[in-house]
Amino acid sequence: MILVLSGTKDGRDLVYKLYERNYPLVVTTATDYGKSLFDESMELKVFSRRLSCDEMIEFMKDNKIKLAIDGTHPYAEEASKNISKACKTMKIPCIRYQRKKSSFKKYGDIIKWAEDYYKAAEILSKQDGKVLLTTGSKTLEVFTQKIPTQRLVVRVLPLGSIIEKCEKLGFKPSNIIAMQGPFSKEINMEIIKKYGIDILVTKDSGKIGGTEEKLEAAMNCGISVLMIARPTQYTENVCSTIEEVINKVSEIYG
Repeated sequence: MILVLSGTKDGRDLVYKLYERNYPLVVTTATDYGKSLFDESMELKVFSRRLSCDEMIEFMKDNKIKLAIDGTHPYAEEASKNISKACKTMKIPCIRYQRKKSSFKKYGDIIKWAEDYYKAAEILSKQDGKVLLTTGSKTLEVFTQKIPTQRLVVRVLPLGSIIEKCEKLGFKPSNIIAMQGPFSKEINMEIIKKYGIDILVTKDSGKIGGTEEKLEAAMNCGISVLMIARPTQYTENVCSTIEEVINKVSEIYG
């Protein structure tokens, strides 16, 4: 059995490609929302649950896993760390499917870098201006601990639990943009103009994650971008395309 950790569109595409080749699969997602995005007509075993390293080890034993594929978001650091450690403990091969990094050459000096969310919040706390956070809801409290919420506009998924979290952190409805991506350059520009944004905070989520559209919008609107760097890789066997992963699976699993 092959275990695939998946919570993104390209992660799902990878699962579908493996499914088409009749590989025996079991899939995990971090949230119920991630699970709901899979095609229900397919006979896939999909479990929605965040697993610690020890829980992953037990899950592998219970499902007789022979190969694991980390197809999580490039910034899902905890999940990647856990699956890598669990595979080493179980002596099971692990493949990391990692989106290609974006190219930043043409954006010149509009991009400043932060090594992580905490450093980003610290940098922002020492600057003036309205900030658009496009880094998701998971780390919002990192920013609200350093920056007044009236300076922050957050773009998050339109889920009740996430809206509730935003409200508990002190965000007013006028500073919450609840929308499902992907977002075009034009939509990003409209948001920047409407909310009077001076700084856009984002991650290098690659082409499929809409990074280029954000950068184009920021450049056209004349605002700066604070980019959070990708976290450390925990798996040595890294592939940047679905085709590479399929080939690796064929080599390892047969």
